[in-house]
Amino acid sequence: MNEAAGGATRRIAALLAVALAYYVGARLGLGLSLVADNVTPLWPPTGIAVAAFVLFGRSMWPAVVIAAFLVNLPISANPLAAGVTAVGNLLAPLAAALLLQRFGFRRELDRQRDAHLVVVCALASGVVSATIGTATLVASGAVASERFLGAWAVWWTGDTMGVLLVAPMLLAVPLFWEQPAWRLREWVEAGAICVCVAVISLLGLRADLPVLFPMLPFLGLAAWRLQLRGAAPAALAASVATTWSAAQGVGTFDHGSLLARMLTLQAFNASVALMSFFLAAVVTERRRTAALLLVRADARREREHEIAVALQQTLLPGRLPATPGVEIAARYIPASSDMQVGGDWYDVVPLSAGRLGLVIGDVAGHGLEAAATMGQVRMAVRAYALQDPSPVSVMAGLQQLAAQSPGATMTTLLYLLYDPASSIVRFANAGHPPALVVDAEGAAFTVEASSPPLAVSATTRYAEGSLVLRPGATLVMYTDGLVEQRGISIQVGLDQLRASAATLAGAGVEEMCNGLLALLEDQETVGDDVALLVLRTHPSDGAPLHIDVPAEPELLVQVRLAMRRWLREAGVDDEVAGEVLLACGEACNNVVEHAYGGVSGTLELDVRRAGSGIEVVVRDRGVWRPEADRGGGWGLHLARAVMDEVEVRRMANGTEVVMRRDLRPEEGT
Repeated sequence: MNEAAGGATRRIAALLAVALAYYVGARLGLGLSLVADNVTPLWPPTGIAVAAFVLFGRSMWPAVVIAAFLVNLPISANPLAAGVTAVGNLLAPLAAALLLQRFGFRRELDRQRDAHLVVVCALASGVVSATIGTATLVASGAVASERFLGAWAVWWTGDTMGVLLVAPMLLAVPLFWEQPAWRLREWVEAGAICVCVAVISLLGLRADLPVLFPMLPFLGLAAWRLQLRGAAPAALAASVATTWSAAQGVGTFDHGSLLARMLTLQAFNASVALMSFFLAAVVTERRRTAALLLVRADARREREHEIAVALQQTLLPGRLPATPGVEIAARYIPASSDMQVGGDWYDVVPLSAGRLGLVIGDVAGHGLEAAATMGQVRMAVRAYALQDPSPVSVMAGLQQLAAQSPGATMTTLLYLLYDPASSIVRFANAGHPPALVVDAEGAAFTVEASSPPLAVSATTRYAEGSLVLRPGATLVMYTDGLVEQRGISIQVGLDQLRASAATLAGAGVEEMCNGLLALLEDQETVGDDVALLVLRTHPSDGAPLHIDVPAEPELLVQVRLAMRRWLREAGVDDEVAGEVLLACGEACNNVVEHAYGGVSGTLELDVRRAGSGIEVVVRDRGVWRPEADRGGGWGLHLARAVMDEVEVRRMANGTEVVMRRDLRPEEGT
């Protein structure tokens, strides 16, 4: 009920507002009457009625017809004549509104066809009211029949002027809150243009040689700069000033018949309206099209960015290989969302004899092409490393590939081969930022060795360098996005990286990655991709060894190598170390073969000094299969033969095999 009452109240308020505006506009227009005090070339009410029908619907007709009757009653010969004239005043704007609706008119006048529709509907609808009104004046005796044509021309001109110029002005009013608000500059500009147009119109028509063409640039400027919200008031100002001149009979309008003067004024109004609104619509359409193209371009770039990021994330390692005896962590940070993703990447390749191939690179360019090229280069590194893992051999293959692939031109790459058994790192660098080594005490230094990027020169031969990665040392590999900032020397970034890495020497590799990436926090945007790869060896300070890797057969060799290295660093005799390795290997084999029954699981190994000996714990989180060794199989028999104690602990969440071996004084330190 309340909603219905509120709707009725709003409709009554709208009817009253339309009626009042119609009446006031009519009284103002009648001030320029040229025929019998009731025919004027300036008739805003028709435009007010058209705007009301377009904005509020045709239900506003009672307000129009009542206001028209009240206006015409004092100036008509009798109430009947006033009523007939009011009906004509209603039919003209109603016909215009119906025609506009029939042909899909948009009140924003933001299409070229809308400007044409306004002119055509104005000229056509004015015929209705002019004919009815003039015929009524002649029939009532207010106007002589010989003056019919002149009176009709004035009436037609006034009604047409309302539809041509007043209606668009009123239709532009809602745009001030529907579209972005004007700043003070736009308001000043619109006011100045309207004043200039009116002054030029008045002065131009009063000159000895009437000229109005200086007004045209201002009308064009209003349409170009401010579109309908600027063009409508400027065109209305020009029309009002010119109509006043016509009513006063000055300038161009100081001679000729009334019909000729009205036809001249009508042509002027139609030309001003058509030019102003057509140009405003053209500009609006162009701006709307440009905005749409920008939105689509942004959407396309964003989509390409998302695809490239997804492609690159897919091509990057989903999981770093578990390598006993070392810790590895990596990060990839794409460029900011308004930038295109680049070709930064990293990889860790497990190789024979427990060795690791570590590679980090940067393919020049951005977008899908760079990401796709990165994938090709990464796969090529893996293939070449599995065939011959030496850095020189891998670089030679990549050089040949890049020379045949245009997308791989200007690819920088750093490849390292790490042998855990000897702690030796062999490397080759193709124009990439140097690796950083941080020892266990926090001293940091760069591995300076570089050659040109791939495919820069067909004659490039990549040299190989080497270093010993001491126990507890950390190897940091990165792309230039981590150290390079626009307007700042790259050496500053390298120095910051070295200092940060030194302070993070005691942190875990994951914490070190996070700490190094904190260097990007001072940048508002990440202008380039960042790839980071960190490797740390276990320290040789007698600390316990902990290994947690997937229970997969191919990792048993690496577990054995890490165990051997720990025993050697602990000073265990080679013969005793071999027996401990034999027992540990049997327990680890049991985990891989029997604990999970084909389902993925983990293998945990802990080794520590225990008094005068060592303790080895092999742990799983599964359940051994019935046919497997239940504590009395050959594997555990062999372990008991070489170890002093072997204990199998069955738990709710897995099994532990605890083995101990005492060391004779000559066997240990």
